[in-house]
Amino acid sequence: MPGIRAVLFDLDGTLLDTRDAWIAAFDASVAAIGRTASSGSVAAQWIGTPIEVIYERAGFTRDEIARAVPVFLEVEAASVPAGMRAYPGVREMLESLNRWKLAAVTNKSHDTSVKALRATGLLPSFSLVLGGDSVPRKKPAPDPVLKAARTFGVSPSECAVVGDTENDILAAKAAGARSIGVTWGYGTRSTLEAAGVDHLIETPEALPPLLRALTPSTAA
Repeated sequence: MPGIRAVLFDLDGTLLDTRDAWIAAFDASVAAIGRTASSGSVAAQWIGTPIEVIYERAGFTRDEIARAVPVFLEVEAASVPAGMRAYPGVREMLESLNRWKLAAVTNKSHDTSVKALRATGLLPSFSLVLGGDSVPRKKPAPDPVLKAARTFGVSPSECAVVGDTENDILAAKAAGARSIGVTWGYGTRSTLEAAGVDHLIETPEALPPLLRALTPSTAA
């Protein structure tokens, strides 16, 4: 198996704790269309899933989804930087990964992702940021992983996808990339394992040694 040359990070629940901002955006969006019975604190269990799919799970009609999504995106974008913060140890972890090409690959919109990374001081670590609007299909589809690999000029098998939910793992598997699940985010160990995750880590500090073990000295 080839060594890892690029590492593709999810944002929400992996690099950044955005739960409060996400809930506020969800609650504002459902209030805007008169569906206040749906609670962001309940829907937050699905953070990392495309927002359109979350609305479908909440029973919204196609028309309601079309009206709710712009409100969600607007409120979420306005929450930067006050509502988003890097998890402890993430900044130091990223600073130790200069051996690899790094991308942020998220279902959040591209512009909000860039703003969030800039506000939390993480943006300089990344040479590529792909949002859910950067590709035809969001995770769990393989589109963002494949686009990142093409952009970096590496094969998907030389990429590791790091994320906290099954959507990250499924996207990696569909693209032919390695997957690394993190247990400090919004997903659970059981859902990551059920999705077929290749590796699990408990802390950001555990990622650099794992990547070194997966990367022969001539591969990066």
